[in-house]
Order: sequence, then C-alpha cells, then structure tokens
Amino acid sequence: MVKRILSGLMMLCVMLVFTACHREDPNSRTIRIGCFPNVTHVQALVARNMSRTGHGWFERYLPGFRIEWYTYNAGPTAMEAIFGRTVDITYVGPSPALNAFAVSQGREVRLMAGAVNGGAALLVAPGSGITQASDFKGRSIATPQLGNTQDVSCRAWLTRNGLTCTLEGAGDCRVAPTPNSMQLQLMKQGDIDACWTVEPWVSRMEMMADARALVQEPDVVTTVMVGRVAWLRNHPQEAAAILKAHRELTQWIQEHPEEAQARVTDELTHLTQAPMESELVRRAWQRLKLTDAIDLPGLEQFVKDAQMSGLLDRVPPLEGIIYREH
Repeated sequence: MVKRILSGLMMLCVMLVFTACHREDPNSRTIRIGCFPNVTHVQALVARNMSRTGHGWFERYLPGFRIEWYTYNAGPTAMEAIFGRTVDITYVGPSPALNAFAVSQGREVRLMAGAVNGGAALLVAPGSGITQASDFKGRSIATPQLGNTQDVSCRAWLTRNGLTCTLEGAGDCRVAPTPNSMQLQLMKQGDIDACWTVEPWVSRMEMMADARALVQEPDVVTTVMVGRVAWLRNHPQEAAAILKAHRELTQWIQEHPEEAQARVTDELTHLTQAPMESELVRRAWQRLKLTDAIDLPGLEQFVKDAQMSGLLDRVPPLEGIIYREH
C-alpha cells in the first residue's frame, strides 16, 4: 500500500515534467529557492530573513538577480515543485531527493551541497511505557509525510528491529504521516504514542508535551541542497555563485551563532504567523551539525533504508546525483 501511494505521487511528478507549460528561460534574472519552516533548514532561513530585511546574502553573490523564496512542509511536496519547474533550487531531506533522482532515472535532480546533519529524533509520549523497539507493537507513530526523510528513517528503524508497520495498522504498528504542526496536539490528546520528527518540533515536543527522545541520530544527513538539471545546465555561473554563497553562509552561521539564531527565530515567526520562542531555537540548535559537504556513504544508507521500507526500487548509480561544477 505504501509503495503504491508513493509510486502514484512520483508518477504524478514525472507527468509534471513532461506537461510543464513553459520552457527553461536561460535569460531569467529570477532564481527560485525552496525551504521548510524547520530549524534544520538553517541556511535557507537565515538567507531568507536577510532577503526579507534588505540584507540579502545570496543577492550579494548574484548582482542583478532577484531571489524568490518558496515554503514547503515536507520533502515530497518540494520535489513536486522541482519536477513541475516552479522552483530552481530547494533545501530538502535526502530521501525525497533520492526518490526524485530514481523516478526520473537520474535526469532531473542534482545534489549541490550538504546543509545540516542531525536535528531529528524519535520521541515517545509521557506515560506511554515505551522504552525499546518491541514496545511499539500495537502503537501509532507519526511522521511528517509519506516518503520524507523522517518517514523513511522511522520505517527502516522499525524494520531493523523486527517490526512490520503499515498505514492501515495491519502490521505490528501503524506509521501515520501527519504534518509537524499537528503532532504536538495529537500527542497531548493521546492520539499518537510517538513521532519521528525534526527541529524545532523535537524540542517543542520535549518542552510542551514532556516527550522523551528515544532515538537520536546526530550524524545522519537531514538537509541537503538540490537543483533542477535544466536550470543548472542553463545557468552554470549562477549555480556556482549559489554554491559559493551557501558555503560561505554555512561558515558565517558557525561563526555568528547568536545572530543566526535570532534571524531563524524571526523568520520562523514570520513564516508560521506565530511567535517562535528564542529559547526553543537555542535548544534545537544544539542538535544541529552544519555542513556543506556531501555525505555519499550517508546517501547510500538512505537508499538501503528506503528499499528496506518498500519505498524505493532501483536507483541509478549515486555518483550521478552529485552536481559537478563546470
């Protein structure tokens, strides 16, 4: 069932590739970048905040270009935007990027850089009595979206621990794709026993629902930067400038954590239209490892996890997903 649903989604994406109503414009002076309202998209949030407040970071490297920002709630939706040619570059989790690479037979997506490792966790509700994998029998676990990075990590972890999981609850446990924004209330109401999610939702669950982190993977790839092949092919100089800006922004954030946290807090407040507590962002920050490096072994592990979970079939050689600057 899970594979059929995901296959249907990705086939829709493929159809969007061939039915896109416009051609790639090599003379376009607008670059469209996607991201999520998650602390694990820190580079994007900082750069987006700088753009919004008149201190654009990417704009410094691309004089004469306009940066347009787009927001998505999970990876599969962002990859639909890549296939539909409504964004040129997006920050996204590795699993949806790998799915997009596989379903397009390596033709549509390239991995430009790493961004963040860590920042995700499996949280269990207070009073659930869950202390080990076997305790999940008969329980319900929320993940952000079917096929997103945390969904794959969750299903793979359960499978490695000898449990079967389905959407319908026919297996040992039920994995229920649920938007991050809904997971907190559902846990408070006792409607879910656990969730596998990312920051700031991990810290929010700990602070507001007394949830406990059962599994953390501090070195696992959480966020990467990917680009559309057509855009990269037609804009090699702009792609090089974006990469340089991303790398130097990653370094700047590491050297200026307090200002970066303030900008992330402000941008999340703006995007969610709800106050974002600075203490929440500071707490979430401790779980993040910023990087611009591409972790090929980590990506290979995600392929194995997705295949183990029944969410991915064949994948072209992964060396082909990496963008090579001209």
